[in-house]
Amino acid sequence: MLQWKKGDRDWVEFKPILGAGRRRGKRRRLAPSDCLSLSNSNVGAVSLTQPFSSLAAGRDSHRGLYPWNRKAATQLDPLQRPTPRNANGVSENTTSGKASAGRPHSEVDLAFDPRDFLASDSSIERDVFVLHPNPSGERPVPLLGCPSKNNGVGGDTSTRSLEGAPAAFQQNQMRTGIIGAELDVDPLPDSYFGLLGCRGSHSQPSGHVTQLPDEILRAVFCHLPAVDLYRLRSVCQQWQRVLSDPMFAPWKRRYYRYRKGEGRAVMEMDKILKENNITKDNELCMLNLIRYVSLFQHGRSVNTDAVLNCLQHHPLFKQSKLCMSQTLPDINHAARISSTWAIQAVIVLLSNSVQEIRRLISCLGRPCSTLPATELVEVLYCLATLLFALREKGISISNRIHYNLFYALYLRENPATVSSKQLKHLCSSQESNSWHLRTNASLNPELERILNLETSPHHVIKITGYAGTGKTSLLIEYAWHRPHLRFLYVRPTKPVPEDVAHLFPPNVDFTTMRTKAYQCIGHKYHQKKKLMICGLKPFAVLGSPEGQGSLSRANLISRSLCAFFSSVDEAISVAHVPGDHRSTCGGIRPMEHHEKLELVEDVKRIWTKMVDLREPNYLMTHDGYLKLWQLSEPNLSQFDVILLDEAEDCSPVIMDIVLSQKCGKLLVGDPHQQICSFKGASEALVEAHRPTLLSLTQSFRFGPEIAYVAATILDVCKRVKDKTLVGGYQDDNTSGRPVGQVAILCRTTAAVFDEAVRIVTSDNPNKIYLIGGLDTFGMDTMLDIQMLMIKETEQAAGLEIRDPLIRLFERRGGFRGLRNYAVQVGDSELEERIAVVEKYGLGLPSFVEKITNQCVNCTTFANVILGTVHKAKGSEFETVQIAEDLIKLPGFQHNPHVLSGFRIDSVPDVNWNLLYIAVTRAKRCLVMSRSLEYLLSFASEYFLKPVLTTNLLGKGLPPKCHVSGCLNRIAREAVLTMMKAPSPQYGPNVDGPLCHACTRLRTGPLIHLLASPQLVRTGVRTVMRGRDPP
Repeated sequence: MLQWKKGDRDWVEFKPILGAGRRRGKRRRLAPSDCLSLSNSNVGAVSLTQPFSSLAAGRDSHRGLYPWNRKAATQLDPLQRPTPRNANGVSENTTSGKASAGRPHSEVDLAFDPRDFLASDSSIERDVFVLHPNPSGERPVPLLGCPSKNNGVGGDTSTRSLEGAPAAFQQNQMRTGIIGAELDVDPLPDSYFGLLGCRGSHSQPSGHVTQLPDEILRAVFCHLPAVDLYRLRSVCQQWQRVLSDPMFAPWKRRYYRYRKGEGRAVMEMDKILKENNITKDNELCMLNLIRYVSLFQHGRSVNTDAVLNCLQHHPLFKQSKLCMSQTLPDINHAARISSTWAIQAVIVLLSNSVQEIRRLISCLGRPCSTLPATELVEVLYCLATLLFALREKGISISNRIHYNLFYALYLRENPATVSSKQLKHLCSSQESNSWHLRTNASLNPELERILNLETSPHHVIKITGYAGTGKTSLLIEYAWHRPHLRFLYVRPTKPVPEDVAHLFPPNVDFTTMRTKAYQCIGHKYHQKKKLMICGLKPFAVLGSPEGQGSLSRANLISRSLCAFFSSVDEAISVAHVPGDHRSTCGGIRPMEHHEKLELVEDVKRIWTKMVDLREPNYLMTHDGYLKLWQLSEPNLSQFDVILLDEAEDCSPVIMDIVLSQKCGKLLVGDPHQQICSFKGASEALVEAHRPTLLSLTQSFRFGPEIAYVAATILDVCKRVKDKTLVGGYQDDNTSGRPVGQVAILCRTTAAVFDEAVRIVTSDNPNKIYLIGGLDTFGMDTMLDIQMLMIKETEQAAGLEIRDPLIRLFERRGGFRGLRNYAVQVGDSELEERIAVVEKYGLGLPSFVEKITNQCVNCTTFANVILGTVHKAKGSEFETVQIAEDLIKLPGFQHNPHVLSGFRIDSVPDVNWNLLYIAVTRAKRCLVMSRSLEYLLSFASEYFLKPVLTTNLLGKGLPPKCHVSGCLNRIAREAVLTMMKAPSPQYGPNVDGPLCHACTRLRTGPLIHLLASPQLVRTGVRTVMRGRDPP
């Protein structure tokens, strides 16, 4: 046997002394210095960072790491059993009788496992990743080199020999006389010692994760999301020590701390930006950013030539290399590693999509690249932190650069584990063919984290999820995972669709709060015919003595009652009375305190009569009996957990009913989809119960392009900084041709009617589907309003108005009185229908007839889908076209004279919520409106992409600038030129190159990546006439 003597450099051989017991052989242990040397070597770095990619080599890079069962030789795996050899040094297989010649090896190699010397033809097949079958039905166990005994590789393990082992080793075994004897070595931490699995004779790997060294844990932890790293600190002391080490992922940690606004991280970044001249005042700040990244430290095992060879496969490598040679010649001729980091930074800055960033990560993650994953991730997080800090400092660069980088890192840390078919189940679609019950799919970490969270009595879990993140599907899966509990699935007002209801397990009851209230209280008023079909309107109070025949007072009473119905208060008070009201002249004036007190008494009297079943003249509303049910303190103790969906649209009274129950509660919603505003404090009610806060940020509905537009709306308009919406791996677009059915989403009913008229009056009219159905669109109401208008101007016989509200105004001022009423009480829906009647006049009936003839009752037979955003909430479509009335902006950000004092924060949040809902209904294509493109310019996004200038130059003069009114031509000396991407809604010929002066207005300091600073300074901006084209 062989023994390593302390203080000696050579292996020495000794013979066992018979009769006195065999002396024990020592296995070499690597000291920390040896591990460091091995990790910094090329072979060691590749073996540790790319373990499964290095198996293609002729020699197994994992030699010495496999488990070795130290039993008697007769019990050993045949791959470890020595083989008798003849006098010529040829081994004889005991089963086949064939001989094989051995190859010489150094004596140092003899200290390792005999498997290390096997030829690559047969042994390499045993070292591949296999799934060990488990007859119990559990998940397969991943093993390395552990095929079953009857897997067809070598037959029975008891008959396999050490064929192909070196002759020197076998001669040494013969000489020491230990053939067939026990091989004694020092005991190791466990009997199946090894890093790559277990032998075939053991079905389960042995050992414990705490036996892994810190270096291995760091390499594993660098692939995990930040939220998991925070949770893993409480697993054990070793993990807490590794994750708390300041040298572990410092830039990743700094990135998330800076995004949350931690003071120390902000101070660190301010210092870095200031010391490296990456400030708003320095026009060369982007070049200074690249210089800072080029100084990034790297491990000694990194081969810069190999990294550069991998980078050459990226499509932007040539452009980045040319940019470096012209704008950063000092770095281009500096050390190769500095140039490598700089080229990576330039590629990130020039990338126009998430796919290009992922392509960069893929190039550097190849087996031929020696760049460790930890260093690659740190460089990318360093860039992400700097880019985010530049946006926070007001430096005008597109937020798309940071978003693409964050998106790619998110996908890397949260890899896809759901198939394309299973993605349909995770989308919150109301279509029956989009729901697919998951069987064995693995969800993303966010969903798994929530599914593994248990509830308890009085426990509240609040889940905030963006559009398309599978919120409803999560609740369904949560119930399927707990068949022993009884659930109540609740929506605020909308009933549960039938195609969704059949997905719930048998242990779930699904309903709405209004349905529950009707079963307990509302049915009593229905039996007495004392239930109002529509909501409470001012005209319903107008005829009562308390209304005093005044529309203004009737409006105040109805608004006060509605405020009380949605509150958690037990009695009506001054707090429910509006603070101001519209006068008969149309002006708005505040209400005096004594006026409020008088109004409160009238409201109390009306409410008392509404509750009294013996008062037939005062009808009860749906919100009224829901309030009565809340005041009765309902008890839902038969349920273990309440699942509240669409919690953002819950009124405080509904939220109080849910939170007052003793069972566990799961509240799921998206606050950015809130379109119902209540005079209450639903959020305050939830926060008072100290809920467990969780979030869902990855949407399964769309890909990166649509996700970017939605995330920019939240970032620019609503200042959402802590959570970023990301999509999946789907191919989507915002500048290509529409795909599949087109859904046109508008803000108002009038805009929907205009679109319908445009479609039905075209040369080739298409079939139309109106979201919510033709009956809910209000065509009959429009015709009644037109009849009222005709009766006001002429005596029309035989015209009968069916709507009771409109018929009331035959004696109250006619059409003008109806219009004044709509303005005075603030009935926006009625105002929209009046506007349609005024616009189309006498031709309205013919248009209504054409629309009715072209309408279908199913989306399958429709070419175009029309509707408002309110009715489209909860649906999804292949292509969504944003109507111009949804949001209106005056112009691009770089034209301050056009904006004329417009401010983003002056727009109500509900308007941005409607735009966000409309954008996130799209699955594959988003057709943006002009105002939406204007809005994206506030994030410095103009849909520009860099192209080589040489590709644009012809034989004649360089092409002119694409911007209208600019007489400049692109510069020949520039390496790159920005090109405007085409937009299908503005025609096919709207794309073109931009000169340096116009590019500088839109890209800010990024212009210095395209040309030298001297060329940028000499560019003169031509005065533009009129507005910019798209």
